[in-house]
Amino acid sequence: MKNELAIAERIKELRIFSDYSVEEMAQKLGISVKEYSSYETGDKEMPINLIVKVANILETEAAYIISGCMPTNDSAVVVYDGKGVSVERYQGYSFTSLAADFKNKQMRPMLVTIHPSDFPELVMHDGQEFNYVLEGELRVIVGENEYYLRAGDSIYFDPKQPHAQLAMGGAPAKFLTVING
Repeated sequence: MKNELAIAERIKELRIFSDYSVEEMAQKLGISVKEYSSYETGDKEMPINLIVKVANILETEAAYIISGCMPTNDSAVVVYDGKGVSVERYQGYSFTSLAADFKNKQMRPMLVTIHPSDFPELVMHDGQEFNYVLEGELRVIVGENEYYLRAGDSIYFDPKQPHAQLAMGGAPAKFLTVING
């Protein structure tokens, strides 16, 4: 089973177990019933920011929705050589969770690799976000502003504003992102 279908199936099972209707979930997420249904059937891949919202609504861990495994550690989690739990969000955009096995996370540290694209996917989510560029060049759109970052540069911003990251210079970019909330 493809990862997107497994994620969709887990979301549906958790929703039913939590006694929410499709309409209630769509309303809580602030999206249409049609859009929510397309995520739950696996017709459309759910963005990570919505997976985190679903996890919060259903009182579970986003790591469980993504991987099918509940976090088990509550004192420390070590990830050696960047080999955490990896997910390809869509073609050319992958991330690796650096704390997937830590229970009750208040922050979500991830390594992100993004390939050049002409079509940024603007997303919004709660909390705060920090990006630190490790390799390559990164264009970060936050609301009406654009920021151009290179290795060693960082940005901290309010992700409730529409935002996106894009690799520049014809090469992939790799950055650390930490999201709280």
